[in-house]
Amino acid sequence: MITLSCNASSVYAQLKTHLFTQIDSLQKLDNKNVLVFIYTDWCRYCNIMKNTTFKNENVIKLLNDKFWFVSLNAEEKQGIDFNKNLFKYKPTGNKTGVHELAEQLGTFDGKLSYPALCMLNSGYEIVFQYGGFLSVAELLKVLKAAEK
Repeated sequence: MITLSCNASSVYAQLKTHLFTQIDSLQKLDNKNVLVFIYTDWCRYCNIMKNTTFKNENVIKLLNDKFWFVSLNAEEKQGIDFNKNLFKYKPTGNKTGVHELAEQLGTFDGKLSYPALCMLNSGYEIVFQYGGFLSVAELLKVLKAAEK
């Protein structure tokens, strides 16, 4: 007979991802900054960041413990009700477009690039924006500086 044992530390932690529609209710339970990861399916660096930075156990633990994490596809077609506003998909050409919320949160210095990170405080004010790939070490530095 073979006995298998499972060590809790060997089980990978799962990053808890929330929806914008949940944030108001979550904030009433525990007031935290909101980290929004803005991506597209076709973006190579977005996919690399999903599969490296956001799979790191230290990043997962810090995000799960100290932040509300939201992942937003910038080409999402569904309307999103957030902070008493309805944000919609905005076509920009034939089969192309951008979601207004991605544009609102991810645009700085006049442009929206992917991936983008936006951190909101509990009053939903932007306290951090970054356009581009962040490594584990870079994201941990940002999160530790902003954790409550």
